[in-house]
Order: sequence, then structure tokens, then C-alpha cells
Amino acid sequence: MNFTPYLSFQGQAADAFTFYGKVFGGTPVLNRFSDIPAGGDMPPLPEEQRNWVMHAQLTLDDGAILMGADMPPQFGGQKQAGVSVAVWRADAEGAKALFEQLAEGGEVTMPFSETFFSKGFGMCRDRFGTAWMVSTGDPAVPQ
Repeated sequence: MNFTPYLSFQGQAADAFTFYGKVFGGTPVLNRFSDIPAGGDMPPLPEEQRNWVMHAQLTLDDGAILMGADMPPQFGGQKQAGVSVAVWRADAEGAKALFEQLAEGGEVTMPFSETFFSKGFGMCRDRFGTAWMVSTGDPAVPQ
């Protein structure tokens, strides 16, 4: 079984997934609310939300998947809170470079450095509000 993070945005999903595609090396697929055929059972959206992303998916060559969408508040959607996406890289240099890309324009909550459990670990919130935990090592092997 695999768990797939599904990130919530409020109008920034397209920009966020374009950024994640550049950071992680992939091309996101973006399906917008405006793509829904007329006459369906979708409640109407205000004009400013019609181009919001209904579903975004980034699939990497190694099989990793990241998903998300813009969540209209009138349907109970809300911004992300209370969750971090954990990402591992085999080497500390690669993990640090990834951390720095994700943190650019955002907020570093724990600077990337060596810890008792990893050769490199850091936490940040990117400019879109997604919380990240970047580590080096093998996630399947306790450090």
C-alpha cells in the first residue's frame, strides 16, 4: 500500500504544481473546473474560481505521486494545515539542494543540518503554504 499526499490550495494549485514539477523533475497534469462538461451535477462556481484546478497530479519516473487541487471554500475546502510532506534523498547534498529550492520564498522552520538521526534534515513551508520535511538516508531503514 502507498499513501499519496493530496494538497489543498485556494487558487494557487496551478502555480504550485508547476513549481513542484520543476523542483522534482516532472510535468504536472492539471484538470480545471472549467473542463467539466456543461449539464453535469457540479454546482456553479463564481467566475473567479472557474479556472481553478479541480485535480493536479505529478507522477515521477520512480513512481512517486503528488496530488492536489484548489478547494473552493463554499464546498468545505480549506487551506492546508496540520500535515507535512516528507521527502528523502539518498545523499545529503541532494537533500540540501531540494530543501533550498522548496524553502525559497517560503519559511524555514528548521534549518537543514545534520541531526542525531540523519546526515541532513530540515523543515520548511514553501511559498504556497505546503509544509515539507526533507531528509537524507533511506526512509525504509530507521536511522
